[in-house]
Amino acid sequence: MSYRKQLALAAAANIGTIASGMTFGFSAVALPAMQTSEHVPHVSDDDASWVATMASIGMPAGCLVMGPIIDKLGRKRTLMLVNVPSVIGWFLIATASSNESWFWYQVYLGRLLTGIAVGLANTPAVVYASESLDKALRSIVITWPSIGISLGIMIVYMLGSLFQDDWRLVAGICSSVPLVALLLVWFTIPESPMWLAGRGRVQEAEFSIRRIRNIPGRKDLPDELQDELQVMITRGLQQNNSESWRDTFAFLRRPEAYKPLLIMNAFFFFQQFSGIYVVIFYAVSIIRETGEGFDGYFVTIFIGVSRLVMSIVVSYASKRCGRRKLCTASGVGLVLSTSALTVFLTLTNAGIIGPEQVKNFSWFPVASLLLSVLTGTSGFLTLPFAMIGEVFPLKIRGRACGVCTCMATVFTSIIVKLYPDMRNWLGCHNVFMFFTVMAAVGTVIMYFCLPETDGKTLDEIEEYFRSGGGKRKEKLLPVSENA
Repeated sequence: MSYRKQLALAAAANIGTIASGMTFGFSAVALPAMQTSEHVPHVSDDDASWVATMASIGMPAGCLVMGPIIDKLGRKRTLMLVNVPSVIGWFLIATASSNESWFWYQVYLGRLLTGIAVGLANTPAVVYASESLDKALRSIVITWPSIGISLGIMIVYMLGSLFQDDWRLVAGICSSVPLVALLLVWFTIPESPMWLAGRGRVQEAEFSIRRIRNIPGRKDLPDELQDELQVMITRGLQQNNSESWRDTFAFLRRPEAYKPLLIMNAFFFFQQFSGIYVVIFYAVSIIRETGEGFDGYFVTIFIGVSRLVMSIVVSYASKRCGRRKLCTASGVGLVLSTSALTVFLTLTNAGIIGPEQVKNFSWFPVASLLLSVLTGTSGFLTLPFAMIGEVFPLKIRGRACGVCTCMATVFTSIIVKLYPDMRNWLGCHNVFMFFTVMAAVGTVIMYFCLPETDGKTLDEIEEYFRSGGGKRKEKLLPVSENA
C-alpha cells in the first residue's frame, strides 16, 4: 500500500488552502501601502478596517453553502469549485482602478469573493483526507490545511515586503495559486470512495480506493480494505441521500451529533477571541505599535515562517502526542506569551516603563508576539480545523463542518472588525489582556471537554459520543501506541 501516493494526493487537495492563507495575510501588507498620503484614493482607518473585514464577511456564506455542495457534488468537484471565486476575487483586486467609485467596488467585491472562497475551502480537504486515506496517515494529513494556510500567509508577507508599494502586483501573483489548485485537483484526484459508496456507486468506490491506495486492478483488495469498503457500503445504504435541513436538525438530537458540534464551536470561539487571527490581519500595524524601531514587514515574514514551521511540526506531533496534549500545551503557551505582552504594554501605558526603557527593551513585545504565534499555531489555531473532518457522523458531516466553519468565520468577522475600535477605546494593553483571558478560559474548557481522536477510526469516534463520552472515556482518550 503506497503512502507516497496518498500523501501526494493529499498535497494536491490542499493547494487551494494556500490561497486562503494569502487572503488572511493580504490586508496586513496592503493596508500600510493603501494608507500612505500618496495613495489614490485616500483610505481612512475605517475604510482599512472594512478592507480587512470584508473577507471575513464573505467566509460565513462560503461555509454555509459548502455543506450542501460537498454532499451533493462530491469531494472532488467541491475542491475544484472553491477555487473559482478566489481567482475572480484576486483578479478584481489586482486590477482595481484609481477612480474612487470603481476602486471600492473592485476591492470590496474582490475581498468578499476571496473570503467566500476561504469559507468554501476550509473543510473539503480535511473531509477528503479523513474519508480516503489510510488511518495511519490521517493524523498527519488532516493538519495540512493549516500548513497550506500558514504557507499562504508566509508567501503573501514575503511578497508584501518585496513589493511594499505595489499591492496590486501582490494580488495578481496571488491569483495564480487557486488557478493551479483547480487544475491539479481536476487532473490528479479521484473522488472520495466513501462519498461514492454512500450513493450506491460501489464499483466506482472500489476503483477509487484502488487508485488512492495504489492497488492494481488485477490484485484482490487486502482483507483490511475489503472490510473498510464494506463499512462504507453499509453506512451508505443506511444513509438517506436526499435529506433536508429538517432531517439534519432531527439528527442533531443524538449525542453523536450535538456533542461534537458544541465542542468544536466552543473551540472555534476561543480560537478567534484569543486574538490569533487579529495578529494575522493587522500584523504590520501591531508590530509598529508594540515594537518600536522594528521593520514591520520584516517581522511579519518571520511570523509567517514561524507559523509554517510550527504547522509542519504539529502535523507530526499530533501523531505522537495526540490532540489533547497539543491543545493544552498550546493554550498554556498562548496564555503565558500574551500575558507577558500585556504586562509590558500595561507598564508602558502607566509610565512605569519610560520611553528610554521602551527603546532598550523594544525586542520584548515583539518576542512575546512571536511566541504567541508559535504557541497558538501548535494547537489552538490548527486543531479545530483538523478535527472537524473526523468528529462528525457521515450523515451530517458536510453540513456540520459547514456550520462549524461558518461560526468560526462569524467570530473572525466580529473580532477583526472590532479590533481597531477596541484599540482606540480600551488601549492596546487592555485588548491583549482580553485576549489572554479568553485563551485561559478556552484552555481550561478544552482540557475537560476535548476528546482524543488520534489513532481511532471514524466509527470509533462516533461510538464514543454515542455511548456517553465520559462514561467510556478510557476507550478514546488514551492515544493508541500502534497508531
